[in-house]
Amino acid sequence: MKLGMSSASFYGRMETEDAARHLLQFPLDTCEIFLETPSEYSAIFGAFVRERLGLLHCTSVHPKGSQFEGDLFSSSLRQRMDALHLFEGVCASGEKIRARYYVFHGPFSVRRKMSPGQIQRLEPSVRDMQKCAADHGMEVLWENVSWCTGDTPAHIREIQVRLPDMHFVLDVKQAYQAGTTPQQMMQAMGSGLRHVHVLDWEENGKLLLPGKGQVDWTDLFRELHKIGFDGSVILEPYSSMSENEAEVKESLHVLRDAMNNAERER
Repeated sequence: MKLGMSSASFYGRMETEDAARHLLQFPLDTCEIFLETPSEYSAIFGAFVRERLGLLHCTSVHPKGSQFEGDLFSSSLRQRMDALHLFEGVCASGEKIRARYYVFHGPFSVRRKMSPGQIQRLEPSVRDMQKCAADHGMEVLWENVSWCTGDTPAHIREIQVRLPDMHFVLDVKQAYQAGTTPQQMMQAMGSGLRHVHVLDWEENGKLLLPGKGQVDWTDLFRELHKIGFDGSVILEPYSSMSENEAEVKESLHVLRDAMNNAERER
C-alpha cells in the first residue's frame, strides 16, 4: 500500500498549485490533487501542478463535484453536455498530473437518495464518463458518500450489477456517517476497491486526525489486506484540522505504523 494526502487539506488557505508544492513537506508516497474550480480543469493547469509536485507521485484527482457532477445525469441534454465538458477538463488536467483515477461522488440529493433499483437510470451517463476518462488514460472510481447514491453496501452491490467494470473508493468517515462501517463497505466493494480516504471518528460523530479517535487502524489495514487491496490510502483532513502541521505529520506516522504492523502480520 502507498500512503498519501490530499491537497484539499489546505483548501481555502492555499491555491491548488501552492497546496501541491506544500505536500512535499510531508512524509508521503503519493497524493491526491483536489481541483477546486473550472479554471483548473485544463491540461495547461494540470501540467502546472505536475511541475509543482516534483517527483511526488499523484494517484488521483478529485474535483469539487457539486459544481457539475449532478448535471451529468440531468434530463436536459444541454446540461449533460456542459457537465461532460467540465468533466473532460478535469480528466485533461488529471492526465497531465499523471493521475490514474478520477474520484466521483455519485448523484446527490438534499432530500432523498436514489434507491438501488433506480441505479440503472445512471448507466448511459456513467458510460460516457468512463469513455471520456479512458481517453485521458484515467479511470472513474465511485466513492461512498453519505449524502449521495452509493452510500450503503446495498447501493454498492447494485452498482456492481449494473456497472460490473466500475471500481470504488472507500471513504472511512463517510461509511460511519451513513450508519454503516468501513468493514461492511469494503466487503461490499471487494476486489473492486481501488483507493481509500481516511479520517478518524468518534461515537458522537466528531471527525479527527488518525490516532485521535476510535478507529483501530491496524485492524482496518488488516482487513484491507484480506480483500487483496494494494492501492493508495489518502489522508483527507478538513483544512481546519491541518493548521497544526506537526499533528498532521504525527497522524501520518500513526497510519504508517499501522500499515507496517498489518503488513508484518501477513
